This record gives sequence, C-alpha cells and structure tokens, in this order.
Amino acid sequence: MIKSTLSRNQNPAVTSDRWHVLRARWTGETSGKPRFDREIVSEHGDRESAATAARKIVSTLASEMTGRATERRDQVLVRRPEYKSLKNSKRVTRSRG
Repeated sequence: MIKSTLSRNQNPAVTSDRWHVLRARWTGETSGKPRFDREIVSEHGDRESAATAARKIVSTLASEMTGRATERRDQVLVRRPEYKSLKNSKRVTRSRG
C-alpha cells in the first residue's frame, strides 16, 4: 500500500509495503540545480517484476526525454519495500558496483 510519510529529517516522503517503481519528474525549475517531484507509479510482489515495469516506463519516456539535457531528464527508480523516498529531491546519481 502506498502511503505518505516523513523522512527522519521530517521532510515529506512516500513509501510502499511492496517493491515499487518511482518516477522522478523534473519540476521545470531552470535556476540552480534541477529538482524532481517523485511519485510511486506501480507496486509489485518482487524485484524482478518491478524492474520489468520500470524498463517499460523508461522506454515509453525515451522519446519525450531526448530533447532535454541529461540532468533534467525524468528518472525511474526501483525501490524495496518500506524504502522512504523524498517527495521532492535532487537527481539521483547512479552507483556502478
């Protein structure tokens, strides 16, 4: 179940009790560092199905994002159950491990 909550620093956040796909939409703010509004777009029973759904979303967004600078493109993230994501945040940088 998707629910609104607060982060440990008392900032607005969103979470789910299932694996979930999160879309971070660029706010359109052009001054300063880009900010993103986040929302959960789907919930899943396991990581694999969440990742598959995320890939589908990315493919549907691809044509829309080509005109934007990389740092202003929307992001799609897969999050584990109970992971708290801020409702508004900066761009997530990927870690390659």
